[in-house]
Amino acid sequence: MLSSFIARRHLFCRKSHSVINLIAGVSVVAVAVPVMALVVILSFHNGLSDFIREMYSEFDAELRVTPRTGSGFDAEALRARIEPLPEVAAVSVVAEQNVLLTHGGRQWIAAMRGVDSLYHEVIPIERRLVQGQYRLQHGGLDEGVFGQGVAYALGLSGGLIEPVQVYAIRPGRGGATASFLPVSLYRTAALRPAGIYALDEQTDSRYLFVPIALARRLTGIGEGRGTSLEIRLAEGISPERGQRAVAAVAGDDFDVKTRFQQKETVYRMVTQEKWIIYLLLMFVVLIAALSLVGTVVMLAADKERDREMLLAMGGTPGLLRRVFTWEGAWITAVGVGLGLALGVGFALAQQRWGLIRMAGEAFLMEAYPVRIEAADLAAVGFGVLLLGTAIGAATAAGVIGRK
Repeated sequence: MLSSFIARRHLFCRKSHSVINLIAGVSVVAVAVPVMALVVILSFHNGLSDFIREMYSEFDAELRVTPRTGSGFDAEALRARIEPLPEVAAVSVVAEQNVLLTHGGRQWIAAMRGVDSLYHEVIPIERRLVQGQYRLQHGGLDEGVFGQGVAYALGLSGGLIEPVQVYAIRPGRGGATASFLPVSLYRTAALRPAGIYALDEQTDSRYLFVPIALARRLTGIGEGRGTSLEIRLAEGISPERGQRAVAAVAGDDFDVKTRFQQKETVYRMVTQEKWIIYLLLMFVVLIAALSLVGTVVMLAADKERDREMLLAMGGTPGLLRRVFTWEGAWITAVGVGLGLALGVGFALAQQRWGLIRMAGEAFLMEAYPVRIEAADLAAVGFGVLLLGTAIGAATAAGVIGRK
């Protein structure tokens, strides 16, 4: 295309080394810097999203079955019907209830999750241990694995000998769990800490794991019963396929939720947050790309003799507008290319060497994780190129339209 060829010659000709070209270079940098920032920030967000998904995969089962009405059901009978499915690798029965914990004069309300011997095959919670070990019974004594937030609230450590007292409301008593209620309203048990796990603050300040027999005894739910089934799918089975197979066996009286559905709000928020960041940073790009206005105007003024010559040779104002539109597009394209290269390079360096590290020791990772997505690069490149070209076209139309 003639207009593109002329624009490229104006910008990149070896004999063209005027102040105007330096200004064009500044515009390239003005575009490249926010593009680099976009790529880096989106890559960091991808890494954090992966970390969140991986973190919850070590606490939430691939599928969870819960009754639609009531809190307890014949879990062992339903497990016996689900386990033979080819889509299912392991099934664990869980009995969960809120309890009051006391230790050393401290109190804390937590969610007691009673689990059976197959739970670790469904949920690899032992990967999140920061102290002690995953063990729920030892020498005939009940033991528990506490969240880091619960342990901090009670002043626990993994090697503690003094047990934690657990208080659960007796079935049918109602009311809230609080320290001033009469002891006759409670069922109590002693639990020795065996380990401490760390996840996110909301989770590890709420949950502790105990033997399911203890949970059934405290809650009075009954032998063979539970509040949910946690399911790990066979290798290669998608959550949707597994969900359909389990739901067909469980029937209409049960809800079968995938890991995404269990934390749907969190996952949707993470996805929406990414594109909100993209749109906000595009406003920064817009402000930076406005430097193209001055650049195109000065290019037009600098090339006044060339414009008159082109018109004398039969060129039209429309051709001139297209030439300066292409000059704006070329400046934007170079800035986009440079910004993408710098952004990808920095993200790869962060991935390889962990240049930016987490502050403090409370985090579950040392350096910020990153993941580069081709779709992000395409969205950034196309969006900025479209924006810069539009600004160049509007400026060219205004400049040439007045002549």
